[in-house]
Amino acid sequence: DEVLAQVELGTYESVTYKGAQGKDIQMWVNYPPGFDKSKKYPLFLLIHGGPHGAITNAFHYRWNAQTFASWGYVTAWPNFHGSSGFGQEFKDSINPDWKTKPLKDVQAATDWFMQKDWIDTDRMVAGGASYGGYLSAIMLGTEHPFKALLIHAAVYNMYSQMAADFAVHATRFGGYWENPDIYKSISPHYFADKFDTPTLVTHGQLDYRVPVGQGFELFRTLQSRGVDSRMIYFPDENHWILKQNNSIYWYNEVKDWMTSYARPN
Repeated sequence: DEVLAQVELGTYESVTYKGAQGKDIQMWVNYPPGFDKSKKYPLFLLIHGGPHGAITNAFHYRWNAQTFASWGYVTAWPNFHGSSGFGQEFKDSINPDWKTKPLKDVQAATDWFMQKDWIDTDRMVAGGASYGGYLSAIMLGTEHPFKALLIHAAVYNMYSQMAADFAVHATRFGGYWENPDIYKSISPHYFADKFDTPTLVTHGQLDYRVPVGQGFELFRTLQSRGVDSRMIYFPDENHWILKQNNSIYWYNEVKDWMTSYARPN
């Protein structure tokens, strides 16, 4: 209470918009402290992991929307197709196609914001981790309006990812030797010829859910294509950035990256 008494928090609300196949998609919108609808704000669109998880009205030290908003961004978490909490059919609707419906939901969320007078459509950034990093890597190879991306612990190459615990998903996708077409349609590395968005890649050496090689593959691809990119490698972190000093460092580096492409007011 003593600490928070000195902190001005932004407001937030739950909104609903139409996503893939006209389905209702719930989204949390976080506004920066002192938000004024008569002004223009940059957007930081956040893409949650899982994919079978959901963002609630909770406060967490990892990927904290209040922190991002404190830099001057409107931030948002859409609970796209595949998210839990909206029924089993909604959650299973992305199997085995991880890409199509969630991507359309994120695109529809972006369109929802672009129609708001208080969003500067020339200052929009996005990012995600784990599955959210996967979908961000998919967006990297898709036409989008974002000036920069943040991709953490992303599944980038679904072939090499099979060397990790991803093999448990064989019931979802089948082996790539059994069902190669689905891998070719949803693995981000197949769309690398379209990569041209400045991207900050972060990954931990001790990540056994999405091994660090995925991050290096993505980063080297960006570098080989001449895309403005940077990789931050944490030798002492796993799938999440948990240590206090590493977390502070990560937030500061993300802020420097994003504000260099979409500077807040």
